[in-house]
Amino acid sequence: MQVGERLQETGIGPALRKARLLRGKSLEEASRETRIRADYLRALERERFDALLGDVYVRGFLRSYSTYLGLDASKVLTVYNRNFGPSRTMLPDPPSAPKRGAAMRHPHLPGSVMRHPSWAFMIGVALLVLSVFGAVGLLSRSRSAPQAPAEGKGPGAIAALPPTVTLAVQATSPVDASVLADGRIVFRGMLRSKEARSFEANSRIDLELATGGTTAVTVNGHPIGKPGLPSGPYAASFGPQDFRGGASPAKSP
Repeated sequence: MQVGERLQETGIGPALRKARLLRGKSLEEASRETRIRADYLRALERERFDALLGDVYVRGFLRSYSTYLGLDASKVLTVYNRNFGPSRTMLPDPPSAPKRGAAMRHPHLPGSVMRHPSWAFMIGVALLVLSVFGAVGLLSRSRSAPQAPAEGKGPGAIAALPPTVTLAVQATSPVDASVLADGRIVFRGMLRSKEARSFEANSRIDLELATGGTTAVTVNGHPIGKPGLPSGPYAASFGPQDFRGGASPAKSP
């Protein structure tokens, strides 16, 4: 069955979109950073796998995109395989067996063995023994079978990693700026008029502007305008949860 014939929801698309939004990324930003076309990423988030180039490309795009978003790529592919089946290698058809004739003989057995009346009896005994061992093996496996995993904790569950904090700035007029990511200086100098920069950190970003009201600031994908007063400097700290669900930014020290 082709991928395009299976359009039921798998949960992959919503998980990808939620992880992208948690990171404050647009489809265009994700496309630039993953080098995957934006319409392909949109098809993955809508689970329109039939719009892509084929099963091999779907798996490759899923692995790259989920890794970029901080998802467990192996679990994403496990969910995909559960719905569409694992990737299979095409094998040639087996050769047809030779026709059996009435006088057909085994080349390595003497004629007396082939004609011996107890040969069929020995085959029947061997099959009976094999069936008994097979039944014993099934019973032992059924006794030692592991318990089913709890609901929501199976191998197919997709868990997103904690979001990071992102900051984007664009100066409307020249201004001295300083940016620290997790306590490390990542930028210090002059932002020219209309110059834009973006930054990312795990837990905290500190922003200092020599003059407020001169720079458009976006935190975790949420624009907050041009903060601060033109008559004085501006400083603030931002974390992963700021401006997500109404959370306000942390106070600057």
